[in-house]
Amino acid sequence: MTWLIACLCLGVVLAATPAQAQYRNSSFGFDGGYWLIQKPAITDKNGNIIPEAGSRPMRLDNGWRLGGESNFKMSSDHWWFSARVNLGFLSYPNPPDSDQTVTAKFDREANKALGTLLGVEGSIGVRYLIFTDRVRPYVQLGLSYLHLFSFKDASANCSADDIGCTDNGSFEVDYMPHPNVGAFHLQPGVEWVFTRDMAIHFFADLQHWIVYNADDNNAVVLGLGLLFFI
Repeated sequence: MTWLIACLCLGVVLAATPAQAQYRNSSFGFDGGYWLIQKPAITDKNGNIIPEAGSRPMRLDNGWRLGGESNFKMSSDHWWFSARVNLGFLSYPNPPDSDQTVTAKFDREANKALGTLLGVEGSIGVRYLIFTDRVRPYVQLGLSYLHLFSFKDASANCSADDIGCTDNGSFEVDYMPHPNVGAFHLQPGVEWVFTRDMAIHFFADLQHWIVYNADDNNAVVLGLGLLFFI
């Protein structure tokens, strides 16, 4: 009889104790990461700068990204909807003057004309948690839209002396012809719930950029952040 009463008491205690990371239905977080971006060739098969500005690919260099996200539990503990806003700080490459290749000259001119670029990116995705305990590995699929801004006034027309300049073209048109970029995302990551209602978030955001009328880019953001369950 004593054993039965003890078992009943233990059952009540366990039933009243929520799982460490399953009892919350939403979370928000902040993170930072490094953006690694593939650079398609800016030259044609003859080794010349692609003449049509709209057909030139994005030649952005690597940079930093800061972001925030909100996550909401869907039909079960495993499925979550995620929405993000990111700020990227990017620029064109700036190779040394000793590099006199056509590509290096174009990158230097673009870097000088545009300076640092601010990328504002919004994204949505669906996250599947493989495990839902303290260590929560997951896989996420998503879509995003990125818009690029220059801190410089790049609306002035470039001249024939500027490599890659088209007739009556501006620096902005000739060196940043694709300020709007869509992307598909595959993001593996891990949420480690190290204390009540807080988790450390590790992730690798694999991206395929969709650039209209030009070669697409592949990119990855390696990031680290904090999540707060509410």
